[in-house]
Amino acid sequence: MSGSVAVGVCAGLLALFAGVDAKLRASAPAFSSTNVGIAKGDKPPVDLVWLAGPASSAKPSGPAPVDSAQLRIRGNALFRARCASCHGKRGDGAGPSAASLTMRTPDFTKGVFKLRSTPWGTLPTPTDLFATISRGMHGTEMYPWSNLPENDRWALVYRVMNFSSRFKFEQPGEPFNVPQPPDETAALAAKGAVLYERHRCGACHGVKGGANGPAAELYKDSSGKSVVNIRDFQRGQFLRGEEMADIFLTLKTGLEGSPMGPYDALATQDLWALAVHVRALVQRRRLPLPDGNGHERP
Repeated sequence: MSGSVAVGVCAGLLALFAGVDAKLRASAPAFSSTNVGIAKGDKPPVDLVWLAGPASSAKPSGPAPVDSAQLRIRGNALFRARCASCHGKRGDGAGPSAASLTMRTPDFTKGVFKLRSTPWGTLPTPTDLFATISRGMHGTEMYPWSNLPENDRWALVYRVMNFSSRFKFEQPGEPFNVPQPPDETAALAAKGAVLYERHRCGACHGVKGGANGPAAELYKDSSGKSVVNIRDFQRGQFLRGEEMADIFLTLKTGLEGSPMGPYDALATQDLWALAVHVRALVQRRRLPLPDGNGHERP
């Protein structure tokens, strides 16, 4: 299969699998071509949606609408139709397709969310939830729903919030400010490598970022299956996204509900250095999509 044809197949797969039930995605045939940056044996629906094409925009065009009865009715209907198969009709992560997923489905009733712009232990902002719904969670079956109208995504935000009583009694945390990313220089990458070793990031993620550090064995059950999804940096699939600002914010906030705690005590420049080093570990980049003439475009 030629490069341009393979990339065209990738683009077609993206359209085919978007929104398909998780069980169908999990049973998809393995992708055997290796000339487009996908390792043999990978399942294309999960991998290709993040490796092909541009990242999904997660920014709303305006402020959140007021939570209303009409919006809640719409959110309930959308959640039942598009989300409940994995997340469960009660939002407890016990949907009929949950067992087939590569990552444990979160329990929304607990009000604990990995992707936030707010400090550890605090609730995410509605905009944080909007962003996760819009861009999905990279490397998992949580697909981006950016094709939905914004009002529908806001309806889903309020539906998710209504699953947990925390949102009734607590306010979201104060979002962290993400400054303008610096240039990714060799000096900053070298500093990041030192910090990566000093803070023992490789204990879980591995020295070269392959999710094969010695501590990874501690997160396996009696059958040898890992109960924690340690990020394989080499694959370039970061839950929030692969850009500098995405990695910076994940380091700052941590991934609550997982062993990945926050590094908010580190200086801003140190966080950027770590982000540069982590990005340098990526070996598999996004695929180019073909242009209208069938040629690969950068």
